[in-house]
Amino acid sequence: MNSSVSEQWYIRRGEVIRGPFTEAKIAHYLLHGRIKKNDELSQDRKKWQFSSEFPQLLPLMLQDASDDAFQRQQLMARKQWERQRELSRNESRYLPLLTEIDGDSVEVTVLDGGEAVSAVASGLNEKNPLNRMLVGCVTFSLLAAMGVMIYLNSPEPEVGGIDCTVSASPKVNWSNCQMAAARLPNVDLSGALMKNMNLSRADLRGSQLMGANLSFSNLSAGLLNDADVRQATLVGANLSGADLEGAVFDGADLSYADFGGANLLGTSFNGVKLDKAIWRDGRVCAEGSIGICQ
Repeated sequence: MNSSVSEQWYIRRGEVIRGPFTEAKIAHYLLHGRIKKNDELSQDRKKWQFSSEFPQLLPLMLQDASDDAFQRQQLMARKQWERQRELSRNESRYLPLLTEIDGDSVEVTVLDGGEAVSAVASGLNEKNPLNRMLVGCVTFSLLAAMGVMIYLNSPEPEVGGIDCTVSASPKVNWSNCQMAAARLPNVDLSGALMKNMNLSRADLRGSQLMGANLSFSNLSAGLLNDADVRQATLVGANLSGADLEGAVFDGADLSYADFGGANLLGTSFNGVKLDKAIWRDGRVCAEGSIGICQ
């Protein structure tokens, strides 16, 4: 979508500037708490103002928000997004890059938070069979130590009454669970509480999600072909790049959802709320859009 210059926004946090973003993206970032009150916004990268000085960018559902439950849900969505980002960073923080045997030394290099860190053991001659064995032992010890580092720096599992290991069933409570790439085809999750979940790349083909609450959940690049999502709540859900062919969303609330690049072939949206949703082609649905992105 070609946007006019007036629709382009930039975000500045400290010395880092990101953008340009459309007004719709800014609204979504505000909705999920990804833009903080001390972040600055600009349209020309010359005049900067705090995000709180642009009330017209704040989604209507937040302008009028007096519901503490909704505000708590928004906070959980922000924490979930930050947790997913932290998990992504930790997955690659300690990564073995190179093991070398050179003359009388062995070197193992790892990536620690973006910096290369090497451990070297000297005084070993690879031509001597005994020393080659010692080289192997030293290398193994170094890698084992790295494994301990990974373990100690891994985030703690979430503590609470929600059990993310419970099998799929109607009305299950999976809110805030990490289930990226989960295989859940043809399961019955009717009425399930699934807010703030990470279901990116998940397989939910043919599943029953009628009446489920997936508000603020990440379903990007997921498979929901022929899924029954009638009367479900997906406020602020991320469905970008998802395959929704044949899915039925009749009567669902998809306000502020992101359908960027999604496959909507044969998808049913009868009576669906699409207020301020981002359509697959980047258009922003008008307030009050029902069934059709206007």
